Amino acid sequence: MRENDAPMQQLARITNLHDVTRLLHDVVAQERACDAALDKMLCKRTELERGILVLNATTSEMLELVRADAEQLLGSVASTASAADAIGARVRRLDTAQSRVRAALALVDLILDRTSCVSGVQGAMAGGDFEAAAGHIATFLDLERRLAGAAGALSDDTGQVEEQRQLLLAAKARLEAIVAARLEEAVAARDHAAVTRFVRLHRPLGNAQLGVSRYIAYARLVVGSQAREQYDALCEALDGAAAAGAGKKRPAVDFVGSMTGLFRELAMAAERDEAEISAAFGPAAVADVVLAVQSECDAQGLRMLRRFQEARRVAAIAADAARAQATGPGAGGKPEGPDPRAVEPLVQEIVLLVQRSEEYNSFMVAKMKAALKQHFDQQRQLALGHAAPGPRESSSGADKQQQQQQQAGGGDGGGEDAAARAAAAEALQQQAAAAMQAAEAKYRSGAFAVACRELVASYLALEEYYLDATAAMAVAIDALVPDALTSSMVDDTFYILRKCGSRALATGSVQVVAALLGELNDALANAYRGALQKRLAGGPSRLVAAAPSMPGAPHASLDAAAAAAAAEHAVAINNADVSADYAAKLRTELEALAGRVFLSGGERERVASVLSDLGKTGSDFRALATRALESLADALLPRLRAVLDEVGSASYTLGDADYAAGDADDGWPARLLAALDLQLRWLQPRLTPGAWEGLFHSLLDKLLARLEVLIGRKRFSQLGGLQLDRDVRALVAATGAMTARTVRDKFARLTQMATVLSLESVQEFLDYWGDDTGHITWRLTPAEVRAVLAQREDFSRDVVAALPL
Repeated sequence: MRENDAPMQQLARITNLHDVTRLLHDVVAQERACDAALDKMLCKRTELERGILVLNATTSEMLELVRADAEQLLGSVASTASAADAIGARVRRLDTAQSRVRAALALVDLILDRTSCVSGVQGAMAGGDFEAAAGHIATFLDLERRLAGAAGALSDDTGQVEEQRQLLLAAKARLEAIVAARLEEAVAARDHAAVTRFVRLHRPLGNAQLGVSRYIAYARLVVGSQAREQYDALCEALDGAAAAGAGKKRPAVDFVGSMTGLFRELAMAAERDEAEISAAFGPAAVADVVLAVQSECDAQGLRMLRRFQEARRVAAIAADAARAQATGPGAGGKPEGPDPRAVEPLVQEIVLLVQRSEEYNSFMVAKMKAALKQHFDQQRQLALGHAAPGPRESSSGADKQQQQQQQAGGGDGGGEDAAARAAAAEALQQQAAAAMQAAEAKYRSGAFAVACRELVASYLALEEYYLDATAAMAVAIDALVPDALTSSMVDDTFYILRKCGSRALATGSVQVVAALLGELNDALANAYRGALQKRLAGGPSRLVAAAPSMPGAPHASLDAAAAAAAAEHAVAINNADVSADYAAKLRTELEALAGRVFLSGGERERVASVLSDLGKTGSDFRALATRALESLADALLPRLRAVLDEVGSASYTLGDADYAAGDADDGWPARLLAALDLQLRWLQPRLTPGAWEGLFHSLLDKLLARLEVLIGRKRFSQLGGLQLDRDVRALVAATGAMTARTVRDKFARLTQMATVLSLESVQEFLDYWGDDTGHITWRLTPAEVRAVLAQREDFSRDVVAALPL
């Protein structure tokens, strides 16, 4: 009853027609939904009845029905299988017949091609067309291999087959004899076109290796003849120069030109028929030609190199230089060994020879590697099944039919074949890398390459001696250059070092470069750095003695010796400063040049590692200059003592009248700036811009440290703090105009002290202090802030001490 009471109570509360209508519509909608649900249930009645009947049926009846359906399906499958067997048998018979027909047609094509080759060879030989005859013979030999398995099919025509074979073999032997004779005639006449023509005929005749060997023999004959002519001309020039100028140590003979001419002939011989040799015999033959040509360089080039070493006395001069290196420079810094002026032309000539040799070797090695890479790429394509027909090869109709059959039957085991081909290609790639490495090792192990390495060793000994001797001479003959800020040894030494470093890089040998750059850095870090320290050892007193007197101080006249000593010390400081810049510049230039010479990352890293020592030496020079400038600043600071004493006696407990009077008087800042300008301006033309800036900032640091101590001893009023802030701003503006670098960071502590001293109350400082303010990076510690606040005479020490910082 309670469940029905609620709707009835709801109906009782309805008071208007609108609510009644709305409820009526809701009831009608619910009634329609119930009718739809009932209709849906009634629709399932048939399926439910069928299911009930199935459930009521017996299991045996169901199995009978299933058996009947299975027997019907079996009969249908059996009839289909019988029809498929009949059709398959017919297809197999047709396929067998078609295969036999194709094999017969292919055999007929081979027989026709064979007959065509026989007639073609006879006609070509009669007409003197050796290329066509060789092509027919190559085709016939290929057909012979393919017909080897068809002996049973040709059993009825064995006589004809043997007759054709004998005719072709006789024609092949006759053509080989003609090619050999004509090739010999062409070689004797130096007829290059005829030589290449008859060499190419060896491949279709099945004698590719013999053709390559004969071409290599011809190339060596031509190159050897040209190389001997170059050597004979060189010997004649040497003999003529020796006879015309007896007593001359270095006959005017152009060894570099002769060697360059030899390299040019060798490179042209390797490149002249590269395309034809590669097309006829494969790219690997080009690598064989390169090695053969290089063997002539090992013979004739070695003779030229030995003659150069004898004529220029390279070994003797290098031995003298090594002994001089071991004993060190003699008295006055002069070398005890060979004259460096005589060593330099020899060193330059050796570098040119080594450079030309390395350029030639790089060209030949690159050509050899490119040929081997192309050869193995072709082999790799064959392994992957993507190779095109080789040079001078063609496919007959039978070949094409055979390829089609292979492609048609290639479906089985395709995955395994692809994996095998990929493995073979990978093995070929590794074999190619090993072959190129072995070929280069063989090339560079020749007699000429060994002699070049010996020459490089002699160059290194001579270059190290020249570097040390000339650098020591540059230091020994150091002189002041008029109107120059540095002495002569700076430019002279770094010019020598740059020249020697560039020459070493021109050799292209990373071992030579590393050794010479190490020697270069040692020369700077030891003898040159010692010379700089010696010239700076006199102290800044010589330079300060030439400084102008302060206003009011007695004037002392400066004699010529003192003026010269002052100029010498200024030059010494400049030398150290400029040497640091030159060392950094030298390192940058040599690194850039090494990046162009060496392509290997490992070689570049090795050179950069050696050059890093040069950077450290440059830092040592900078440290020498910095210490000298700091000593000079220490010597100049006492000359500002009179003005600093005035700062110490100045009062900052100002009233309104005193503060107003400060506007009319510039006070001690103006006099301090005038004194600072007087002590520094006269040095500006005597020092390099970098040295003068270093001196200015070093003196400014010391001056500000002294000002900070003096101001920290004073008592301040608020107006005194404002006056200090005005004085500090005047100092910042004036000193900033005197230098190209910023000075605000140097005045940061003084500026913050003035800010603290100009506050109205102690608590106001908290508006400036803390991470949330974000506009001041405080250089003063909390203890220093309290000490500065305690300088205000109107601030309570207890309040300052209680300030939360």
